[in-house]
Amino acid sequence: MKRKTLGFRRAAAAALIGAFLLSVAANAHEQDTLVVNPSSSHLTKEEVHEMVDKVSGQFYQNEDLKEELNSEIRLTKEVIPTYAYPEEEREFYILTHEGKTMRFFMEKKGDPGDNGKYPLFITLHGGGGGPAEGNNDQWIDMFHYYKSAVDNGIYVACRGITDTWDLHFQEDSYPLYDRLIEAMVVNYGADPDRVYLLGFSAGGDGVYQIAPRLADRFAAVNMSSGHPNGVRLLNLANCPISFQAGIRDYYTEDVIRSVRAAEFEKTLSDYREKYGFGYEHMVCIHVPAGHNYTDYEDEMSEVLKDPADFADRAVPENVLDQFLDVQENCGLGRDVSELSYYQVGEHKELDNGIMEIIKKTLNLETEEINTNAVRYVSGFTRNAVPEKIVWDLSTRASKREKDSFYWLEAGPSVDRGIITASFDAASNTITVEPDENVNGDFAILFHPDLIDVSRPVTIKTGDITRTVQINPSEEFLKESMLENGDPKLACVGKIMYSTIVSK
Repeated sequence: MKRKTLGFRRAAAAALIGAFLLSVAANAHEQDTLVVNPSSSHLTKEEVHEMVDKVSGQFYQNEDLKEELNSEIRLTKEVIPTYAYPEEEREFYILTHEGKTMRFFMEKKGDPGDNGKYPLFITLHGGGGGPAEGNNDQWIDMFHYYKSAVDNGIYVACRGITDTWDLHFQEDSYPLYDRLIEAMVVNYGADPDRVYLLGFSAGGDGVYQIAPRLADRFAAVNMSSGHPNGVRLLNLANCPISFQAGIRDYYTEDVIRSVRAAEFEKTLSDYREKYGFGYEHMVCIHVPAGHNYTDYEDEMSEVLKDPADFADRAVPENVLDQFLDVQENCGLGRDVSELSYYQVGEHKELDNGIMEIIKKTLNLETEEINTNAVRYVSGFTRNAVPEKIVWDLSTRASKREKDSFYWLEAGPSVDRGIITASFDAASNTITVEPDENVNGDFAILFHPDLIDVSRPVTIKTGDITRTVQINPSEEFLKESMLENGDPKLACVGKIMYSTIVSK
């Protein structure tokens, strides 16, 4: 019954927002100043913040929401079929939302932060396409993998929702991640501004895909030993990421996981130069490692000093063949996959030969750094309302139940093109520029933590400049919190881009 109630509220929110927008459009031709939420009163800055504080408090005390979220998660104790572990009962949680399920282990460690909330670490296991027993082995391993590095926090290890190679980023999985985070925030004391995503191997594949689609959820992410599968990371302008891979982790001649990870050093640096901000990142190419290395302990690891140089030269200079020559000369055959999976220290001659190619043949420099993935991501706190946004609409989760990305919003059918937007606090001005490929209308959301809605707001796009008066709506704010499941992402009103550019 409660599920139906909140579902109705979300539907009502859409109708409510539509009514507001129609009012804005009706006034657009009659006055120079566009009025958002004309049926609401104009408020001072102090009154706006009082309203936000009140509604945020109500959100966290919303018993209907708490009960609904609680009803979707149950703790069970069952035997998990595995290859590697004894057949004993294990406790785990099952999240069921809109008919889809995700299993996860969870453990709360240490003490909360100064705000009384815990950082949340969501981790994704390796494995992928294969029998459930093998993926269950990997899932159990992941419950322990990064956990020892977490001093204080809620540690969650998610089980892929299928046993396919893309088990962590099926379309049905994205609303489950959103819902999981919402439940952790509302019912388990997680800090929405300190949510972190980490994954290894197939879990690294998942991080590559999930992070840009749900970037507004995370403070930072870590990808280890995965493959990007052609994903674009433009949406990570405000979400720091670390990439980790072993230098001889190719898997196949086409996959070349180490090279793909190294390439992102230049890619994200180029993004930062192009857009003039953001794209915080770290690339750790471990040497002479393959698929496996230490990324969960506070110890120094040897990595390439210039990953981009390796990425530029790896294919033209046939580095893979050079690595395979060493492997063959060590009497270990010439199989690319085996090259990837030999552990460092397992064959000293192989390790030494790889290091000689790296340092003497390629003249690549190395350095020692702390590659603890938990330490890296923990150094960041989410900025839920960044002053600058880059939104690549082609990289979206089509089944996500919210249409917003930070303080922009577009329906799921708007799935092409790039929107850049920025806010200047001094002049209370928003500048928004969709490129020519954007295939539909979108909205600008007004967040009281970013914009001073007590003053006129200027919106610029191309050669058009419009003045907007925002009357903050308490009802709109409440519905926005419910839709996002996160008070930090909620807004007090919005305006469609088509309204801004209409004559």
